[in-house]
Amino acid sequence: MHNIKRLQLKNYRLYDTLDTEFSAGINLITGQNAQGKTSLIEAIYVLALSKSHKTPLDHVLIREDQPFAKITGEANLDTKRATLEIILSKQGKKAKFNHVEYKRLSDYIGSMKVVMFAPEDLNLVKGSPAERRRFLDLEMGQVNRMYLHHLGQYRKVLKERNEHLKALQKKKSDDHVLLDVLTEQLIHYGTKIVRARRSFIEALQPIISRVYKTLSGENNLSLTYDPSIEADPYKAYQAKKSLDILTGTTNLGPHRDDCGLYFGSQDLKKVASQGQVRTVALTLKLAVIALLEETKNIAPIILLDDVFSELDKTRKENILKNLPKEAQIFITATSLEHINLNILDNYKLFHIKNGKIEGVETHGSTSKL
Repeated sequence: MHNIKRLQLKNYRLYDTLDTEFSAGINLITGQNAQGKTSLIEAIYVLALSKSHKTPLDHVLIREDQPFAKITGEANLDTKRATLEIILSKQGKKAKFNHVEYKRLSDYIGSMKVVMFAPEDLNLVKGSPAERRRFLDLEMGQVNRMYLHHLGQYRKVLKERNEHLKALQKKKSDDHVLLDVLTEQLIHYGTKIVRARRSFIEALQPIISRVYKTLSGENNLSLTYDPSIEADPYKAYQAKKSLDILTGTTNLGPHRDDCGLYFGSQDLKKVASQGQVRTVALTLKLAVIALLEETKNIAPIILLDDVFSELDKTRKENILKNLPKEAQIFITATSLEHINLNILDNYKLFHIKNGKIEGVETHGSTSKL
């Protein structure tokens, strides 16, 4: 089980400073919009994965007119306690584990496991293929360091191949042997990525069906993997070689793959209501959590940002009733007025206003870290 006992922020978003302790169980974070609720759980996400779920730009995480931002967390990681630290500045990003800096962020990522649901995740259903690939890469990368390594190598070779394709396109090079070598390297890493993604989705599918039925009462949700190369990758790249040179980019490979989401045979992108989209996106995240628990014996920290918006009373209560019992959970909401908190045995309630915690309440015998 992974959980965070204490969080300290310095110059993060609208937070000047913050130092607070959490329950090992459920933590409810309330407040009006733009007061710092999402920023608080975003900081936990950044602490675990070294980047935000909201933006690829690190500098926007630093409080205005400040030279750096710092996130420090004291965590329980299964049987050991650890201090994690992320420092963001114009000079770059530093990640420390027990005060020792990691040279490569890929070695740091996954030290503390988190799974997050946020409004941005609604794009998993109706957004671009890039959104669904990002979902796979983030969730798989936390628990499979080799996948993260292969993905990094693939992206490196892909960049080199695209640069060479542009040189061929502009007649600055006629070296087709180098193109063949880069293609072979791309296939080497790409094959490993595709194999890992297939295995992940195959393991996830029965859990998705189970979780969706629990939340909605329906049992017809499926996730498929749609690779851009179906058969022999060497033949596929050879067939696209002229197009790749003409466009100056690689038109096939894991960076062009997609996932499909279906109700029976119906494509969700075409038929899902806004409430269904939210339920499906949440199902994907809860299924990942269940998969980690069942196959890796890992209970990650669960971050649920604005999870109840646009859901009816039944679905809200189904979520609360089926939250993992052993996990540490953070839930943000602007109001608790239409949420039946009697379902929860215990929780810790934080009220946020203008980047400060204005009140903390403990309900029930909230477990301590």
